[in-house]
Amino acid sequence: MATIECERCGYLWEINAIRKRVNLCVSCRARKVQTVHTGQGKCIPWHGYFARDEVTPVDDDGKPVLPGERSCGRKDCVAPGHVRPSVGGDD
Repeated sequence: MATIECERCGYLWEINAIRKRVNLCVSCRARKVQTVHTGQGKCIPWHGYFARDEVTPVDDDGKPVLPGERSCGRKDCVAPGHVRPSVGGDD
């Protein structure tokens, strides 16, 4: 079987027929989700940087974005209505 290489990341996979379009793997073709629908309503996922724990959204200066507990349960949600401010935060 023939193989093809992703033009963006270099991943190799087997194919049945040559493609005539841009050759991108599944991961490189994926688009960022703008809204996630949950039982709590619409969540807005963070598309910026994350802290060292790889969960806490942070801004360009490394400060947490909308610190507090998320009522929806999604750690990367930045919908203001889903964030309950932490009590006694460490500003």
